[in-house]
Amino acid sequence: MARKYLITAAAAVCIIILASVPQCCQSFTTTMHEVHPTISISKRRNASPHLQMIFRELVSNDEIDLRVSITSIQKKDDFEKFLQEDDRLCAIKFYAPFCKACKAFGKKFRKLAIDRGDPINSIGEVARHGDARFGEIDFSSKLVKELGIKKFPTVLIYRGSEKLSEITCKNDAIEKITAEMDSHLTLR
Repeated sequence: MARKYLITAAAAVCIIILASVPQCCQSFTTTMHEVHPTISISKRRNASPHLQMIFRELVSNDEIDLRVSITSIQKKDDFEKFLQEDDRLCAIKFYAPFCKACKAFGKKFRKLAIDRGDPINSIGEVARHGDARFGEIDFSSKLVKELGIKKFPTVLIYRGSEKLSEITCKNDAIEKITAEMDSHLTLR
């Protein structure tokens, strides 16, 4: 916990220094919000790679800066490989990029993937192994027709090649998905 406050304080000092030195501030391109979710600063041009590296080291905290690990599945071979990768639950979202409901659900699905899946830290490593793996399939894939998906967004939950449940997503979909995952984890 102390490390978290120390890193945040160091980031604040960097912001003050960068704001007081216009030349450095203009050469800094990294959006600090990407590096640390509680800090934001506008993008700048001509970034100094050395300055970016120093700042990333200061504010990168594996527990704070987690990114989602959702596998994009395009082909049937990718789908089968994804299901057989290990014996954890697999939650697969079927979506259409132009669908407003899919976009709104996508944010909740990403949060669920961070909470229950394998989040990635700032240097691209798996921070911890979760209860499930998460994937997504675009509506234009042939798999959508083969699997009989008719409504978007829809989530299928698998263990291995066995389909455990299909949930058409509405307002309470995340709660239903979480409950389904919990029930299948306790049966294990």
